[in-house]
Amino acid sequence: MPVTVCWFIQSHRDPEQILRLVRTLRQASSGPIVLRHDQDALELETTAFEVIPDLHLLPASGRQLRGTFSCQVQPYLDVIAWLEERHVAYDWLINLTAQDYPVTPVRRIEAILEESKVDGFVRWWDVLRTDSPWSRRKARARYWHRFRRWPDGSERLLQALRWITRITPLHFYLDYGPLVGVRLLRTPFTGGLRCLGGRSWWTLRRKAVLYLKQFLAARPDVLRHYRGTVAPEESLLPTILVGSRRFALANDDLRYIDYSGAVRGSPRTLTMADLPLLASGNHHCARKFDLASEPAVLDRIDRELLELDAD
Repeated sequence: MPVTVCWFIQSHRDPEQILRLVRTLRQASSGPIVLRHDQDALELETTAFEVIPDLHLLPASGRQLRGTFSCQVQPYLDVIAWLEERHVAYDWLINLTAQDYPVTPVRRIEAILEESKVDGFVRWWDVLRTDSPWSRRKARARYWHRFRRWPDGSERLLQALRWITRITPLHFYLDYGPLVGVRLLRTPFTGGLRCLGGRSWWTLRRKAVLYLKQFLAARPDVLRHYRGTVAPEESLLPTILVGSRRFALANDDLRYIDYSGAVRGSPRTLTMADLPLLASGNHHCARKFDLASEPAVLDRIDRELLELDAD
């Protein structure tokens, strides 16, 4: 029996690009699509979405702030709970943003997952090992401090006060806004739970998805800890799932993302020059695309990489 893939999309801008992604997925996949749009960032007119079969609009549970738990982790936990509460059937859950796009035919993606022997595709690394792509300083700044957000516009003040961090347990993390952290004396990274880092894009079997939910219910200390960290989406899931040793996980997120020259964690926008790499067959999806500045890229992907019916 074919697998059922649930596609979870988060968006905050570009209604035309959101709709294009949804239509592309729906044309080739029969699985449920769940869209969570940040209405605080941009009011989304939903009429065009309401006529798409098995598309569900998930309301936001609160304000989303980049770099914090509210941005990607809370929506992911919300969709897990939403799917269970409504008894929505699925075998795999794939998370995307509206700036993502498939670069392998969607039916082929689902066929690969149907044949797969693993429980998930997650890119991860031990943040304290010498071969980590992060410095130890970056990892300890993010996950060994508890942060609070200061009022918007206070970045300049914190820049001027940065000298204080050399003589106190404070850390100012300004990439995602004015975040002030205090070094923790204790973390949950004990007793075999080591801090892992990774990318925030996952393709997971339902049993791995549910384990994440169950683990956090049983370990509120871990949940509480990550609520106070920076970019928890780049650590929490691999820390729990890889650390559990319960699942066969491929260390590959199946995404093409170019972080060279990244600005505040935002990857480079892909262009026509990236098409040969996108056509390699090594990636299921890629990001990020901008329909406003590079519309021809998605047209070429539709025509040359995806097996879509003509309009």
